[in-house]
Amino acid sequence: DRIVSRGHYSERDAANLTRQVVNVVHICHFMGVMHRDLKPENFLLASKDEKSTLKATDFGLSVFIEEGKVYRDVVGSA
Repeated sequence: DRIVSRGHYSERDAANLTRQVVNVVHICHFMGVMHRDLKPENFLLASKDEKSTLKATDFGLSVFIEEGKVYRDVVGSA
């Protein structure tokens, strides 16, 4: 909602937001979790502050990564 209401993001702000998304995914994978339903609706900003941190939500389709297992199922929601 913030992205839509703001209407415009500078390249720097967009890069910062993208960096936060990548960091969230990195932390999940580091902890052995595969989210499997990443989309804008499943990210929330912790507060209304412009410098707010990004949080991932809706881990309903997530799984713990099993070493050596190949994941081929198409999952997620539209």
